Amino acid sequence: MSTRSEIAADADSGEVTGEDARSWPAVWVLGLGTFLFVTTELLPIGLLPSIGSGLGVSIGVAGLLVSLYGGIAAVTAMPLTSLLGKLDRRSLLSGLLGVLIVGNLISAIAPHYVVLMLARMLIAFAHGVFWATTPAVGARLVDPRHAVRAIAVVLGGISVASVVGVPLGTAIGQATDWRVAFLVIAGLGLLTLIAVLALLPSLPPRNGGGLSAIPGLLRNGSFRIALFVAVLTMMGHYLAYTYLTPYLEQIVGISPGMVSVLLLVFGAAGIAGNFLAGGAVARSLRWSLLGGVGLLAASLLVMSLGGGQSQAVAIGLLVTWGLSYAALPVCLQTWVLRSAPHATDAASSLYVAVFNASIALGALTGSLVVESAGVAAVTWLGAALVGIGLLTVVAFGRRTDEEPSDLSAPHTNEETAAA
Repeated sequence: MSTRSEIAADADSGEVTGEDARSWPAVWVLGLGTFLFVTTELLPIGLLPSIGSGLGVSIGVAGLLVSLYGGIAAVTAMPLTSLLGKLDRRSLLSGLLGVLIVGNLISAIAPHYVVLMLARMLIAFAHGVFWATTPAVGARLVDPRHAVRAIAVVLGGISVASVVGVPLGTAIGQATDWRVAFLVIAGLGLLTLIAVLALLPSLPPRNGGGLSAIPGLLRNGSFRIALFVAVLTMMGHYLAYTYLTPYLEQIVGISPGMVSVLLLVFGAAGIAGNFLAGGAVARSLRWSLLGGVGLLAASLLVMSLGGGQSQAVAIGLLVTWGLSYAALPVCLQTWVLRSAPHATDAASSLYVAVFNASIALGALTGSLVVESAGVAAVTWLGAALVGIGLLTVVAFGRRTDEEPSDLSAPHTNEETAAA
């Protein structure tokens, strides 16, 4: 077990070769950071009716708070990650958390819709960089033997945010006011920033591939397929999930007061799915993908076929939906990193761009579907997109378990360029 001074000395050369008492707490703090960023992105989903009525806009227009945020994070993830790539990781992540705090504070006091949108746009610029950087940083904080476990912890923050952040934000917003939910995120962000400053050592950047690595990544067949599956599954999920609250109220007949309870049930299932995903991915990434994507497609399809008409069946489908979806971010990013172990930052930034673009496209498509065909149509289209993703995994995902998985070892500049 290395001492803190030994780790700091190694960090001066861009290496971390051991663990100390702060290593794993620092990894968990990074996981909390990803949780807060993704929760911020998705927070309006459970609060669309109250935000819309409070600011005098329709539910469809309020949904743009999610789609525009995702679009900006998608467009800026790669160039900003490359531009800021030479900064010390401790300083970079601290600055990004500062942006998160300020943006949520402005959101909480926004006097009208435009100010709220601008505040969320500010956070979106930091979102993609934080997400793209933290997996590799988490791997560097621990012994190389534990790198995959550390990455899973960091990525677990993303999964848990998707299924827990929205229900908690909805519960807080319904119990108090939607603005309070943004204040809570800002407060948690401040605590996370303090923890990062206390626990994270100085970490100079290490070869992770800049924008110059992107052409090589796009020639990587496994990497391209992983991105394609991510687009289909995330679009399908968020197309339906963005409008889950009005779907439960209008189609299933759930009272507004019970919606937050059901979203918490969804979240609890998601936590279970996230824990199950860690062990499942270690055994077989391909079968984990097939199980997660298949169960998500089935859940949306059964709901579309009439399962959503019964409250009891709908609750059961929410459980399988949350269970299956929470496993997918870990599965997908593990696939991405295994496909490009010599250019992790570049691969992650491109994946983050695609992931957030899919959220934006899903939310935007959902808005158009709701306005033109009604809330009931979102699960149909969502099921179709996820179903195509499942067929893609079946056809092209056979070699996912054969990809290299050494994600923590440093690589030379030649290796990075070759990736």
